[in-house]
Amino acid sequence: MDTRKVQRTGKSTFIVSLPKSWATKNGISAGSIIYINQGDNGSLTLSTDRSERDLRVRLDIGDKIGEHLVRDIIGCYVGGYRTIEVMSGHMSSLQKKDLHQIVNKLIGPEILEETINKVVIQDLLSSEELQSERALKRIRTVVKSMITDSLSSLLNNNEELAIDVIQRDNDVDRLNLLISRQFTEILRSGSVRQETLNPITAFNYMQAASNLERIADHAHRIAEIASQRSYNLPEDLKAELSRMDSLLCSLLDDSISYLLQTNSNKANELIDRIREVQKHAEGIAKSSGSKDKSEMLVRLVLASSLERMLDYIMNIGELTINLSHATHSTEKA
Repeated sequence: MDTRKVQRTGKSTFIVSLPKSWATKNGISAGSIIYINQGDNGSLTLSTDRSERDLRVRLDIGDKIGEHLVRDIIGCYVGGYRTIEVMSGHMSSLQKKDLHQIVNKLIGPEILEETINKVVIQDLLSSEELQSERALKRIRTVVKSMITDSLSSLLNNNEELAIDVIQRDNDVDRLNLLISRQFTEILRSGSVRQETLNPITAFNYMQAASNLERIADHAHRIAEIASQRSYNLPEDLKAELSRMDSLLCSLLDDSISYLLQTNSNKANELIDRIREVQKHAEGIAKSSGSKDKSEMLVRLVLASSLERMLDYIMNIGELTINLSHATHSTEKA
């Protein structure tokens, strides 16, 4: 790490010299213009280019199709590339179909060019629009609705509602990837306005989004059970599930609110509340004397998924506490 002594020139101007190696590498000379971005943690980012960098990647997919191709494109998207040039010796119609489906599952990218052996995917979303806080609130809303509707579809034998819940899982995945992408953009320093979100906060938001995505997976799992057949559940189980629905949504709502407020005291209280609710979730697995195998299966699936959901909400509470201490340390420094 280089150090520089701040000097004063005139009555009110402070100056500091630039490292020669950096200046030479970036073509800086007398009269050059340098752009300065101020971070909310006191950092300054210097850039020779005011415009957003053209982050472009070329990807030779060969004969890849399906999940292998999906993973490559998502990797480039989360990696922050704004232009993905997908190449192949002779791109098959199946590969092009896969590429269109992948792009439709992401927020921002569009296919701008398509030839016999090339597809160009361009991210049209401005970096300033990548607001993690808004995306996190949106994921919370979708996940809460998935929890409520997955349990409702099971209780009311509503196959149509169960299928709708399953489809909503894609919205959560898209938003989760968007937040992961923003974190990468922030680490690249300068591609996103750092005064709106510092890297430590962005990291914790990304972790929270990942936990929300896993909660959505379990709502998806419950909805799949509901979509497969009708169940005649006992009244005591129905009442307990309705109660769990209300508790889960309340805990989930609070967990994200406390994270956005960086309220560690409330987060600690939240974790204590979750531990009490976990006892009720464990009880769902216990049959009320019924020998109905389908009911026993539903109880086991529900108990497992509800316990995991509570674990993930607790994780968000712990992230809030971690962020609170990390932010406090930064401010003291």
